[in-house]
Amino acid sequence: MPGSLAAYERFADYVPRDEPADFLAGGKQVHFDRVEWRVMPDPATAAAAMQANEADWWEQPLADLLPVLRRNRDIAIEVVNTAGALGMLRFNHLHPPFDNPGVRRAVFPAVDQRAFMQAALGEDPALWSVPAGVFTPGTPLANDAGLEILTGPRSADAAKRALAAAGYRGEPVVLLSPSDLPTQSALSEVAADMLRRIGMRVDLQVMDWGTLVQRRAKREPPAQGGWNAFCTTWEGLDVSVPGSHQPIRGNGLEGWIGWATSERREALRDASFDAADPETARRIAEDIQRVVWDEAPFVPLGLLRPPQAFRRNLTGIVKGGPPLFWNVRRT
Repeated sequence: MPGSLAAYERFADYVPRDEPADFLAGGKQVHFDRVEWRVMPDPATAAAAMQANEADWWEQPLADLLPVLRRNRDIAIEVVNTAGALGMLRFNHLHPPFDNPGVRRAVFPAVDQRAFMQAALGEDPALWSVPAGVFTPGTPLANDAGLEILTGPRSADAAKRALAAAGYRGEPVVLLSPSDLPTQSALSEVAADMLRRIGMRVDLQVMDWGTLVQRRAKREPPAQGGWNAFCTTWEGLDVSVPGSHQPIRGNGLEGWIGWATSERREALRDASFDAADPETARRIAEDIQRVVWDEAPFVPLGLLRPPQAFRRNLTGIVKGGPPLFWNVRRT
């Protein structure tokens, strides 16, 4: 039922390996006949469902509601996805003003990653990590090559000057924001304020996530239903290595939303597959990060580690990434 319910039934003929679960490896024992994903755009409704025992697991509870949930002795609040999710501001490379790499680079001096993280998840630094570069903080390829572009003194005035030097002519910037994803919505609000402070004409357009996904797939100019930028998150495991890191791709119209083109990033990504040892892989990752600062296909906004809420009678939850449903039992 689109927008309301997705239900999954256990495949009775699957024979799991007879060994303990180890994240994506090991035995995948399934102890439920059916899993239902309920769509609840209103966080207060979801919180009420958790407290009333009408729901068992909430992937992204609103930070403001965590104190209420913690007061319920039957609800646990824990960080399950320890790899987190990398927040980012993604540009559309097909249309002005962000078809101009100078305009994209001009945004960097104004980016305050801490402000983005606090807006999304609150003041508790245990729930987020900054600074964050191109690769997931805390993973082997994360590095500080050129990271001063985000850790140096922040200056909206410097960004304004860079924007003028790049030839920005006051074109409107259509920034898409999801109304039903609180984290991305908060990132979008901060991004809109930041871009306005550096002199851009921002048109923040709010819509539900399903509509946003359809809208961002459009390649037409913004005036014809397209867009210029949006904020999103990528799973930390996905963006920890070049092979699965779609935002660094430079394969144009064949690539991820935004359709960036870069022979340099593609060549470095290809080279990463042939890295003979960890040190070589790390050097390539540093080179990729330097090119990202130069070409600005996206702006990292910080690593989010939002806690999840689940009822304490659920045991065996596999930690390390996004929710997995094998190994989980109800006691």
